[in-house]
Amino acid sequence: MEIRQTAKAIIDEVSCVLSLTDTAQALAFTDALLAVPRVFVFGEGRSGLVARAFAMRLMQMEVEAYVVGETTTPAMEKGDLLVAVSGSGQTPSTILFAENAKKAGGRVAAVVADAHTKLGEVADILLVIPGKAKTGVGVNSIQMPGSLFEQAAFVFFDAVIAVLAQKRGRSYQDMFKKHANLE
Repeated sequence: MEIRQTAKAIIDEVSCVLSLTDTAQALAFTDALLAVPRVFVFGEGRSGLVARAFAMRLMQMEVEAYVVGETTTPAMEKGDLLVAVSGSGQTPSTILFAENAKKAGGRVAAVVADAHTKLGEVADILLVIPGKAKTGVGVNSIQMPGSLFEQAAFVFFDAVIAVLAQKRGRSYQDMFKKHANLE
């Protein structure tokens, strides 16, 4: 298969997965982000990279956002939100941080590929991005396991940022002023 054909197939898979994302879950996730004082994010591996990218955009929107595990991340407090990203929903460290967030009085938004997971059980807010779902006409993903979830989560989070920007009256020009400028 040629690279352009493969890229098109991947884009079609991501589009299919995003079309399967539950609207009520997406709304609850977005509403939670608007209602909390601070947002913490965590994920392992590529899910962690997607979570970090989301934290960066939140910061650029002037949302107080932190990446769990960084040296400058403060203690979580009552009312804060942890966005825990895990395609499998079974990653031990992600589950541990979600449980710790609840002990600290925070809420947990689990972003997973399947609702029936340990992380899904711990969550206050569940967002299923069905990256393991059959796509299109029932063809399984042509990608490495996990890739479809991670790509769909990245695009979903960018869509969330666009919606939050609109709801908070932020322009992309305002957000760009918060973009790193030391490089």
